[in-house]
Amino acid sequence: MDILSTSSINNLINNSKQSEYIKKVSPLLARKTKFSDLSSTWGSLKTKLVSLKSLLTDLKDVNAGGSFTGKTTELSSDEYFSATANSTAALSSYNIRVNQLAKNDRVMSDTVNSSDLAGLSAGTYSFQVASGDYDQIIDVELEGAETKEELMQIIADAINEALGDAVSASVFSPKNGESKLSVISTESGSDNAIIIKDVTGNALDTVGLSFNTRSLLSDNGTGGYSTSESDLDAILNLNGVTVVRGSNTIDDLISEVTLTLKNEMEVGIPTVNVIVKNNMEAAKSDIEDLISSFNEAYSFVKNNYYADEDGQRGIFVGNATAIGLMQSFGSISYQKVDGISDGNYSFLSEIGIEFDPLSGLSIEDDDLLTEALEANPDQVADLFNSDKGIANKLYDMVETYVSTEGVISNLIDNYDNSISYLNDKISFKETQIDSNAEVLRKRYEQMQLQLSQIYSTQSSLSILGLLG
Repeated sequence: MDILSTSSINNLINNSKQSEYIKKVSPLLARKTKFSDLSSTWGSLKTKLVSLKSLLTDLKDVNAGGSFTGKTTELSSDEYFSATANSTAALSSYNIRVNQLAKNDRVMSDTVNSSDLAGLSAGTYSFQVASGDYDQIIDVELEGAETKEELMQIIADAINEALGDAVSASVFSPKNGESKLSVISTESGSDNAIIIKDVTGNALDTVGLSFNTRSLLSDNGTGGYSTSESDLDAILNLNGVTVVRGSNTIDDLISEVTLTLKNEMEVGIPTVNVIVKNNMEAAKSDIEDLISSFNEAYSFVKNNYYADEDGQRGIFVGNATAIGLMQSFGSISYQKVDGISDGNYSFLSEIGIEFDPLSGLSIEDDDLLTEALEANPDQVADLFNSDKGIANKLYDMVETYVSTEGVISNLIDNYDNSISYLNDKISFKETQIDSNAEVLRKRYEQMQLQLSQIYSTQSSLSILGLLG
């Protein structure tokens, strides 16, 4: 093989570049990979800690109380109404009957033949419509040739445009060829009873919808109100006391408790018992969520600190930040909560929650936790959300790691800066290797030219018989 052929030169150059790459670039790439892995792993841990912090934000809020001071209701039957309690509702019991539901007021016109002429002259007609806080005189312009159906539609459109927030008007056909105008209040109760009557002219009276006094709808097609005004209100009985409200949603009867009425109770149906009690299930669920999120973060840092089952070293091995974080998780879980009144819960273990360095937190005694939440929910709340409670201490600790200027944020910034520096250095080295290769190539090409000239001279001398 001609060692100075073009292909040989290319091989020599490539071998030289590869040797230089292994010696100068590969170590930089290995360092870059390590920093990238560290940045990514710390980033993943930060995400888990941020999730934990989010849970702790609610759990440590003594004003909101989390679920520890939350209340719930228990009903002997949920067929007739539902009940929700705010956290400040008093623990108590009530007997309630729903005797009447609140209704939206509805008034209808006479049933008329749709094609009959209204018989009104052209001009402006005025009528009053009122419901609740709304009371308005409405004008309509007629051409004088409207049918009764057309007149109803003109009236309905004018009502909806003027008082759409208070009432809704529509025209429907009880039978083919018949029309009837209906107006219904948007809010229930006698306070929102509808008033509708002519003021100038007789546009409403023409279709049987003007009422100076309240008369009920008739089966013979005569217009009127669908219920008496007294039937518009909800009527219920609370512990033997009759109560009247204009809405089926009642939040001013029992302090911090909202009742939503659904069905009337016929005579003979047992009175519904309502118990307002601590929301133990929600509090327990919050604790379980906290333990799950805590363990997810704790296990992640632990598993990346120690070698795995195959002996693979964790990426955090020897990292002081990682071991410090694990120790903080443990110490907060073990330590007594300061500032707790004597005799109250001051350790997690007193409510059945234990910490194991291998697995993190767990509910070791579910009965003990349930008993604590049922009997002493305020003490459990203090254990977590008092000034030096578990949730507050964990929150403060996590915050030092995940805040903008926190430990993990600074670590990630440092690793990312190192990666950026190494990228620049790798690019420089690669350029340098390419440059050296070009210099070497030119030397080989020069040698190739010189050797070619020598071969040419030897050939000429042979032809002349000057070489033996």
